[in-house]
Amino acid sequence: MPTVCTFELDHSDPIYYSGEVINGRINLHTDSNKSVNEVYILFRGEAKVSWDEHKTRTSNGKTQHYTENYRGKQVYLKTHTQVFGSGDLPSGTHQYTFCIPLPLDCPTSCDMKYGKIHYEISLVIDKQWGFNKDFKQPLTVLQSYNLNMSPELLIPLVREDVKYFCCWPCTSGPVLSTLIIPFGGYAPGQKIHYTLEIDNKSGAYDLDGIELQLKQVCLFKAETPHHKTRDIEKKLHGCCQGERVLRFSKRIIKGSLLIPSVPPSSRTDSIITVSYRVLFSIKMGDCHMDSEFDVPIVIGTIPLAQSAEDPTHVAEWIPHTPDTPAGATGGDMPPSYDNCKPPSFEEATNLGDRFIDTDVDEHNRTNDFIPRYPMYTNFAQPTAPPEPSDSLPSAVPVLSLPHGSTAPTNAENSNGVTESGATYGWNANM
Repeated sequence: MPTVCTFELDHSDPIYYSGEVINGRINLHTDSNKSVNEVYILFRGEAKVSWDEHKTRTSNGKTQHYTENYRGKQVYLKTHTQVFGSGDLPSGTHQYTFCIPLPLDCPTSCDMKYGKIHYEISLVIDKQWGFNKDFKQPLTVLQSYNLNMSPELLIPLVREDVKYFCCWPCTSGPVLSTLIIPFGGYAPGQKIHYTLEIDNKSGAYDLDGIELQLKQVCLFKAETPHHKTRDIEKKLHGCCQGERVLRFSKRIIKGSLLIPSVPPSSRTDSIITVSYRVLFSIKMGDCHMDSEFDVPIVIGTIPLAQSAEDPTHVAEWIPHTPDTPAGATGGDMPPSYDNCKPPSFEEATNLGDRFIDTDVDEHNRTNDFIPRYPMYTNFAQPTAPPEPSDSLPSAVPVLSLPHGSTAPTNAENSNGVTESGATYGWNANM
């Protein structure tokens, strides 16, 4: 029978907020005695970036082609806890408990083309002879971004643009565009409802259509061989309006952009930062260059209460998270969120190319792990205030919420470890 190692965590899913404590146990079963230097539990939280650039240089009159690899690494947390010292590890079943507090400033897990932010627990058997055995359990760590703590996000985003055809003295009338977005921040699962006003004052040109896109912008920072940055943009959602705007006419166009399961906007300084923007373009037609402008937007883990269908009751489904300041839930917010519905998380469906960590042996990588992010549904554009009523609305917003710091856990044994928890297994021949 091969050596079997399973991880049991206090959360039903391996998903945690920065600032939370990871509690659990590791069950190791061996079918024979093993000579080891030590057995230890390792927790690592780190960011890595890497990409290659093909370059040329001239030496002694000859052109040389070479590849330069840019790399960067940032460690957020690394702990090493010995659970067995040097000697013979007897056959049978061994159980090791762990308790790992996560710092509040841990950035959110992500996996992208040129880098990733990754967290994992490992049980390492350092053998006296042969290769070490490393059993891994990757985790999703979320840095909470409660948009309700940023009142400036309640201010609507308004962007105006003026576009002229041709140049003086042949200039025609301008095209005036105004894009209005009700809020500056949203959460995955919500829809960004927009209003677009177009006034085509041109007397010679019709507009062929418009396009709006929600884009994710990822910035990667390398440290070696020298400091350099690289960014990539990814289209998350887009909609095209084929309606033409004729000369000397006005149009008001309304629509929405769905936010998929994505990590929140970055708030801490890291070698990987994530931001979002709404890109608007007008198809000018003929030989004219399209008109474009973008509006930065914030994506958090907890949506604005005012962005709900019924803001008067939405606070009942907003969790208290580890980084919520004391007293911040006063005023219109309830004092406790113990009755929050349990969360559900969706896999990121817009991964694209993923990062390959060449520092880790290909047989020991956890490439199949996908970070997961909370999703909110039925969080629509606010409507007119409802009529006063003593009962809850018939349509209650359905939220996918993260674990709160006060969420109840399963019963604990004498070692402080839950008796019932999710089990994640790894098998290996030793």
